[in-house]
Amino acid sequence: MNDDERPAVEGDVIDLEQLISMANQIGDFYAAYPSERAREGLRNHLRTNWDPRMRNALLKHIDTGGDGLDTRVIDAAQQLREKAADKSGYYGPPQA
Repeated sequence: MNDDERPAVEGDVIDLEQLISMANQIGDFYAAYPSERAREGLRNHLRTNWDPRMRNALLKHIDTGGDGLDTRVIDAAQQLREKAADKSGYYGPPQA
């Protein structure tokens, strides 16, 4: 586990139902964007604004089926695992 994935404090940071709701709300925000830009924007938001424990809990929930999550959230969150989604590069909103 690298430093970005290692939580500063062990344990849950937020209730799973709240996590799912927040992720879906962010997904709803990006719904108006073209699909590639929406995925990029949602992934960037999760990567830069969510605590590593929140990201890990989201990914763990996806691994167990992702009940309650919108498919666009699942697709974007899966990109957090890809090497190409490492911290190098642009972090802001989707670029035109």
